[in-house]
Amino acid sequence: MTNPQNSSKANNTAPITANSAAAYHTEQRYEQLTQFIEAAFPHHAVRIESLPGDASFRRYHRVYLEGKADEQSANPQGKEQKLDPSYIVMDAPPQLESIESFVRIDNLMAPKINVPTLLAQDVEQGFLVLQDFGSIEFAHLIAEAKVKQDSGRVDELYRWAIDCLLQLQALDIEQAKKDFDVPDYEAATLQREMELFTEWFLPYLGEELNSETQLIWQDFTQALIEQILQHPAVVVHRDYHSRNLMQDQYHSSELGVIDFQDALIGSYTYDLVSLVRDAYVDWSESQVDSWIEYYWQQSKKVHEATADSLTEFTSQVNLMGIQRHLKVLGIFIRLAERDGKNRYLADIPKVWRDLMIEMKWLNQHGDAQTQAFIQPALQWLQQQVEPKFKQKFA
Repeated sequence: MTNPQNSSKANNTAPITANSAAAYHTEQRYEQLTQFIEAAFPHHAVRIESLPGDASFRRYHRVYLEGKADEQSANPQGKEQKLDPSYIVMDAPPQLESIESFVRIDNLMAPKINVPTLLAQDVEQGFLVLQDFGSIEFAHLIAEAKVKQDSGRVDELYRWAIDCLLQLQALDIEQAKKDFDVPDYEAATLQREMELFTEWFLPYLGEELNSETQLIWQDFTQALIEQILQHPAVVVHRDYHSRNLMQDQYHSSELGVIDFQDALIGSYTYDLVSLVRDAYVDWSESQVDSWIEYYWQQSKKVHEATADSLTEFTSQVNLMGIQRHLKVLGIFIRLAERDGKNRYLADIPKVWRDLMIEMKWLNQHGDAQTQAFIQPALQWLQQQVEPKFKQKFA
């Protein structure tokens, strides 16, 4: 999923859409990409296979090494270099987005979790050759277990992903800030992301904020942010879900992690919410609750500031979930309306259900301070927004 601040260059020009972005992926650029790939594998014949796009402006290709072009070694030092049969090439035109953050965050995370090894890079042109984890996403693994009705396997997979997340969260945040320039998930960013809900989602439904609902929205988002900023801080992947986790084809016991370039320092609940309330996968509330509890139990062993009670922790998870789901609802509409990626509309009902579950839980189980700002916002959503939502997504 594309984060809002990375959707176009940070200037005053009009936003770059999917259609206008295509103008940057020219035949000339593909020739440059081919030259870059051939230079990365000078002693191998290669076959390039283009892959389906995602929510970003990047394009990906799989490069197959089909055999040596000659008998010389590929290693500059004259030693045989062991290469995998295939690699992934990222093509990110620098006019649209920089690969610098991907390289930087990859180097940050590599000591703790399984992120792609970088084989070759041209930051100026926006080309990267990465380790190929294969084609089996975490989403495929859980779908297979779901079809087989193997609840034990599903639980095993999610605990695997949570354990990997805890390893990621073991990164030192001060080092991440100092040596890798990872910024804080600050109030302005949290607010800007939630504004996607009012800028894109509400207009799509035909809902406008009036003076009363504008005040409710301002009080609600401000109080939400104040609470989120009190959570223990970790390195946040920011899109830790079933499509960004991979079964490593060459090391099947390790979970491969991708799409981490937007990492920030923020709440320890953010990535957990992304995983257990995934926009693309639906589970029962009892199952979600069990994974939240599993994380909480494990987190207490490594994070001293972990919430003392499961109820308090669940409250933290739901507060963070509200912020993320407001953002995602806006992003999915923007992807459809601005970028022509209508496939994301099918996932909106699941995101809305998650938002309402979180709001209702906090309205019932949150402390008095939380209930004070949740209740008016929930009433507005239920009475004015939800009827229009149901008309649009019946």
